[in-house]
Amino acid sequence: MRPRSSAYSLAECRRLLPSATATARIGADLTAVVTGTPSARPASLLDSVAARETSGTASVWRFSAGSIRRALDAGRTRDDITADLAAVAAESLPQPLTYLITDTARGHGRVRVSPAACVIHGDEPSLLAELAAHRGLATLGLRQLAPTVLISRSPLETTLAALRAEGYAPVAETAETAETAEGTVRIEKTRPQRAAAPVPAPRGTGVRGSGRIAAPGVAKAPAPVDPNVLATRLLKAPTTPPAPGPLDGGAHAIDAGEPSTVEYVAASGSRTVRTLSRHMLDPPYLEAWCHLRDDERVFTLSRIHGVMSLTPE
Repeated sequence: MRPRSSAYSLAECRRLLPSATATARIGADLTAVVTGTPSARPASLLDSVAARETSGTASVWRFSAGSIRRALDAGRTRDDITADLAAVAAESLPQPLTYLITDTARGHGRVRVSPAACVIHGDEPSLLAELAAHRGLATLGLRQLAPTVLISRSPLETTLAALRAEGYAPVAETAETAETAEGTVRIEKTRPQRAAAPVPAPRGTGVRGSGRIAAPGVAKAPAPVDPNVLATRLLKAPTTPPAPGPLDGGAHAIDAGEPSTVEYVAASGSRTVRTLSRHMLDPPYLEAWCHLRDDERVFTLSRIHGVMSLTPE
């Protein structure tokens, strides 16, 4: 006789295992209970619209506004959620759950967030509408939010280049751009970097009559200075003080770190009176905190016409 096989058939295995539960008991306390092993359909549905709390001989899920919102964010609708839950519920859905689904769905999507890399705005609605409908700017992904506001899905540099390539003349607003008191846009210019003047190599000195030329790059040693001659020159020098500069009246304020008031003439010719503090003198510029603009500013010394310290000397 052949020995009896110890392996079970698939039908025998299914008979030994308990059958999966395809229904859930949904209570008014916003919980769903599935006794035994839940089947794939109710388990997947409840995991998508509720938070699982326990698993074992009985699995428990709890509904909340956050779990319903998560299902709505995944693309489900209020009617879909209600219909699917009603299909797996052992009884009709309790009223608190239907209210929760309805209230959460009512507020879902009232605020929308769109991707944007930069903002385009202006004072002419017709010009902004022209930009939004321009076929040559379609690659920017422009979208009109208001008559004078567009958003672009392309970076600022790409958007500027595309607008200029189509014949427009936009200007960029960056972190260095500020609004003046008159409401016009003012772009702060960066300080020009001045390269140091190259030092010329010393010329070779020839020794007349000897036919020899000194090696290039070797500087001639300075002649010794007689101290008596130098002292005589200093005593004969004029004692007239130099003409006062525009910052002499408030130089002590800069040295002591005290606030001062200056009269400044802009490049446009307009005159303003500024209160400055936290000075940093770096000729031909003066860096200071401008109380009028409430920001760091750089002033050209030649445009400062008068300085007055705010504290008595």
